[in-house]
Amino acid sequence: MPRGVRNSVKTINEQIAEVEAKIANYRKKISNLNSKKKQLLASREKAEMDALYKAVRESGKSPSELISEIERQSIQA
Repeated sequence: MPRGVRNSVKTINEQIAEVEAKIANYRKKISNLNSKKKQLLASREKAEMDALYKAVRESGKSPSELISEIERQSIQA
């Protein structure tokens, strides 16, 4: 009993072309993900800098006073 029309077998060149297309697609996805990662890292750094600035303001000391204090502590350690 016939089972229907058999799909034509793809040539090696067609298979290579499909693989290359998939590779290109994944490279594009990786590039997009790297861009998103870069944006997220920048956002995290900005949030950390904002928190640091807030802590400096709340300490009541000037940034140069805090830098001097940190330098003194690192010399003692």
